[in-house]
Order: sequence, then C-alpha cells, then structure tokens
Amino acid sequence: MAKPRPREQTYEFTDKPSYREWLIETIRAALPDGLELAASNYARSTASSYWLIKGYDENDQVYWLTLRVATHRLWLQNAHQIEVLWEEPGTFGDLFNAVSDHLHPEAVQTAKFTLTPLDIAVLNLLITLEHHKLIWFIRMIPDIARAHKDKLFDLESDFLDCQLLLGDRNNANNLLLPVDVPAFHQKLATFFGENLLFSQFTKHSLLKLLPTNQWIEPMLDEQGNDGEWEDEIRQAYGQEFVDICHRELKHQEKMYKKTT
Repeated sequence: MAKPRPREQTYEFTDKPSYREWLIETIRAALPDGLELAASNYARSTASSYWLIKGYDENDQVYWLTLRVATHRLWLQNAHQIEVLWEEPGTFGDLFNAVSDHLHPEAVQTAKFTLTPLDIAVLNLLITLEHHKLIWFIRMIPDIARAHKDKLFDLESDFLDCQLLLGDRNNANNLLLPVDVPAFHQKLATFFGENLLFSQFTKHSLLKLLPTNQWIEPMLDEQGNDGEWEDEIRQAYGQEFVDICHRELKHQEKMYKKTT
C-alpha cells in the first residue's frame, strides 16, 4: 500500500509567489549541464510539484524527462519519471542537493523520452478533443477510486484493466462512450506516467485524464508540430477509431452551439 498522502498537513505558503520563485530557481540551479527547465505545474492540495526538463542528445535531437518533487511517494507505479522526496518544503538547500543527486547520468538516461510522430499525433488529438470539451476517462475499481491515491495504482496492469471511455469534460452524463482500442489505451498509460496527462477523480469511480497543456504546448512547439493527427492515428489505431473521434467532435460542436 502506498504511504498515505499528507492531507492533514497543509502547506499554505506553497502557492505564494516568493516560494514559487525560490523553488523554480533551486530546481533550475540543480540541473546538470545540458539540461534546462521547460515547464512546471503544481498540485493544489499538497507540496508536490512537477517539472518538465529538456535536453539534447549527441545528434542534437531533443529529449524530455519528468521530475517530481513531493513529500510523499507517487501513487502511480511504473510511472516514467524521476522522483525526489522533500520532507521539509522550504529547505531549499536540501532540495538542491537532492535534485543534484537524483539527476545523475544513469537516472537521466533511464528517465528520458522522445516524442515519435505517433506521440505528436496523439497529443494533437488530445488537444483537439479537449477544445471540444472531450476528454478520456477510465473507470476504476471502486476500492481504488475511493482511496483517492492512498492505494498504489499500476500503470502496467491496473490502468490497462480499467474501462476506457470518451466523455464530456464538463458533464459525463452528456456523453460517456466506451472505446476498446488497447494500443491507444496503452499510449494514455504512458503519457499519464510522464505527466503529460493529469487526473481528477469524479463520481461513479471515474478518473478524468486531462492534457497537461502547459507542458504539451511547448513540447509541440519545440518539435516543429504541424497540428495534424488523423493520418498517424489511422495508421496506428484504425479507421474506426478515427471515425469515432470525428463523430464525437461533430456531436460536441452541435451540442455546444445549442447552448451558446
């Protein structure tokens, strides 16, 4: 079982501008030569923060890695990121040393990832869907859903055993369509483990999977993205999957035109 998340312990100072500035500068200063800070995001209820780091290989090709800084272990097993535990948020000297120690060459080599043309297409699809208020959900088993991150959740087994659904971001009662495409399901698990998706619990044991846009946009800009998704998605996941996406995009356009 995962170590319980410290809900009883609040860190009211973590959203103060001065704290964020020190935090950003500490992470940036602790990065090894050749790595740079690309983006960050912050948990609302804890002192957890997530950092997108960019580097270039010997062929000048960009790669990425995710760094997580938190007071407790991540609830996701087999996530593809480097984790630094920071027991006393605000002790920036300790954080500098911990980040420096964890970002050694072997760890970076293991944690880094690149975006393939298919990855870029899937990210474009996620953004397109979200612009139409469509996101992906998974239906978790009730005891894991009730635990709200207090139980470990394995991205290589538990996630793939969950039902995948395409739904309305604002109201799952408007749309909640089961979609059985295992290879796409696997891709979402990978992105979730890299923090390219973040989660929100909702009713009926559902977990929303929302694109981490403040990371995805600079990544796609760096990769010279053209915004297209259909051809790569068709080749990887089939015409039927593309048709489902187009159908629901059109459905959402009609629905929200009626309400505006």
